[in-house]
Formats: sequence, C-alpha cells, structure tokens
Amino acid sequence: MELTLYRKIHVKTPDEKVITLQKPFESSTIPQKGDFIKDSMFVDPDEIEVISVDKNEADQKVAIHLRPIEMNYATDEHNQNMVNAYKVNGWTSDSY
Repeated sequence: MELTLYRKIHVKTPDEKVITLQKPFESSTIPQKGDFIKDSMFVDPDEIEVISVDKNEADQKVAIHLRPIEMNYATDEHNQNMVNAYKVNGWTSDSY
C-alpha cells in the first residue's frame, strides 16, 4: 500500500510561513494515531508522533500526518537548510 508521511513546519516570523514536507513509501503496515515513526531524518524517533491517519480505500493510499514543528525567528536561509536536510533523507517540500 502507498503511504505518505506529512509534516508541517510553522515558522513564526513577521511573514508567518508554513512549510509542508512529504515522503512517500510502501508498506503493508499502517501506523495509527499515537504511534511513533522512525525515519532517517529523525535523530530520536520516539519524539515523532502520528497525529492523524487518512485512508483512501478507493486508490489504496494513506496519508500519515506527523506532529508539526513550530519555529520562532528562523531566517529564510535557516528554513532552506532545514528543508535541504529533509530532502537528503528522501522528503520533498512545497517550498524551496
């Protein structure tokens, strides 16, 4: 089954920006709300909690939403560096 991890980063700056990251993968096991996700991007996987799971039975796809990150006063360069770190680990972004 095709699963996609989603994680939002809320950047609290004067412009207030939201960056959405996603990572598709195949699995026969579907995590549930409250489970914890392991991924090469995360140093401590016990901190990455599933907050919701949306199943689309018709096309056999599952969206797994992870706990979002909130950042204060991040520069655009810092945001871009963080997104690049996710990209190195197989994620894509709607920004940068």
